[in-house]
Amino acid sequence: MPDDRADQSRITGFWNTVAADYEAHPGNVPVRDSAKHQAWVRAIAELLPPAPADVLDIGTGTGFVAMIAAGLGHRVTPIDLAEPMLAVARAEARGRDLRITFLSGDAVAPDFPERSFDALISRHLVWTLRDPATALINWHDLIRPGGRLVAIDGFWFQPETGDGDTELPEGLFEQFYTKETRRLLPGWNYFSVEPIAALFERGSFADVAVRYLDAVLRVARDPPAQEPSYALVGFVR
Repeated sequence: MPDDRADQSRITGFWNTVAADYEAHPGNVPVRDSAKHQAWVRAIAELLPPAPADVLDIGTGTGFVAMIAAGLGHRVTPIDLAEPMLAVARAEARGRDLRITFLSGDAVAPDFPERSFDALISRHLVWTLRDPATALINWHDLIRPGGRLVAIDGFWFQPETGDGDTELPEGLFEQFYTKETRRLLPGWNYFSVEPIAALFERGSFADVAVRYLDAVLRVARDPPAQEPSYALVGFVR
């Protein structure tokens, strides 16, 4: 039987390791007030409900989405398992005089009472979830009727061939996301939105729709992928 804790520890270990330099790469976090940053602000404003709303930012990392949402007037609760990423987020929030409480929390099973939030949002998280099907069921329970889930992601990797033994060039990423770990991540095999939308529907989300963030891609000088990021949106009835 797979050791779920060991797999998650390897995944979290990567983000712990890169936390200090994560924001130095503009493909991860655009420079504040740049054209790309402003495009993200507009996109997130359109994807979230009108402010003020109670928003859970899952897998917040260094707090990029959380700080945008707070700036839009939402009451934001950001969670992540990578404490060094949270430390970066807390320092940035203090520098911006934003009152946001960043919490340690598991994205698959966030520890909050049912119906605590008007919206759940994640950015660049679905691909690395160890159990996205269970996550979506748990997320549904946290959202109030009429609320929504917004999952922003993209397709960052090429399909692995054969039995998954494709050798990636050895680097820091591959030291943590090993062949064995990649085999256990369903998101590693998502190359279109259809299987992810199907997970939304199996998780009881209604009116599931995809929105491509073309405006963000148009102003990106260093896009992490050639295709625009997408946002899958589903509602709780």
